[in-house]
Amino acid sequence: MTAEVRSPATASTRGKTTASEPGPRDTAEPEPLQLTLQAAAQIRGLIIDHVLLPGEKILQVELAERIGVSRSPLLEALRTLESEGVVAYEINRGYVVARLGDDDLAQIYRMRALLENELLRTVRRPDPGLLDHLKELNDKMMTSIDERNVAEVLKHNREFHFKIFDLSPLGQIRKEVSRLWQMSDIYSAAWWRRQPEAKKRINAEHKAIISALRRFDLDKLVEICDTHRTGGHERAATGLPPVAQR
Repeated sequence: MTAEVRSPATASTRGKTTASEPGPRDTAEPEPLQLTLQAAAQIRGLIIDHVLLPGEKILQVELAERIGVSRSPLLEALRTLESEGVVAYEINRGYVVARLGDDDLAQIYRMRALLENELLRTVRRPDPGLLDHLKELNDKMMTSIDERNVAEVLKHNREFHFKIFDLSPLGQIRKEVSRLWQMSDIYSAAWWRRQPEAKKRINAEHKAIISALRRFDLDKLVEICDTHRTGGHERAATGLPPVAQR
């Protein structure tokens, strides 16, 4: 079993660091930020692809070898993912893939509804180039659904919505919305693997969103996005993956 490593700052909030768990900054120099971000992105991908399952203990040596990084950027990446709620740290187990129940997801989607609606009500009028780009992203998403490429479905869907959120000046709210999306992506991925037939409805809703933006009808935009988000919650909260213990 691989000993988990925590920094002194983190350990102070969960109890004293044991002799077998030295802080990473005591053992290695920090790696460049870009390497840490790349490692975090790779770990997210493994979680979305169900290589790492909700509740599963993260074996750091194996994971570092799998994604091709040293322990220092791996630990920084895990801290980043912990701050996003994607992984969690448990006493006597170390880092695990975060597991959310239906009640957790309901709260996340409630927070998303409140915050995303604030963003949507404050967006500026999009230019024709952005509207064309949104259509391209939706087309790519539909192609990815046909190919059953869940990672690409999630990627294009996220970019579609965040291009719209970026039209709002409320940057801090956007950051929190991004964190909430990160927490629930794995459950959206699980649903897409089971029910790709939702393509027709999602395609229609995305086109309606683009149409409301083109008319700059923000009330309609909020209404459509509320319906769209509610469907996403119903999908994500169905058939959660089992807890994996290692």
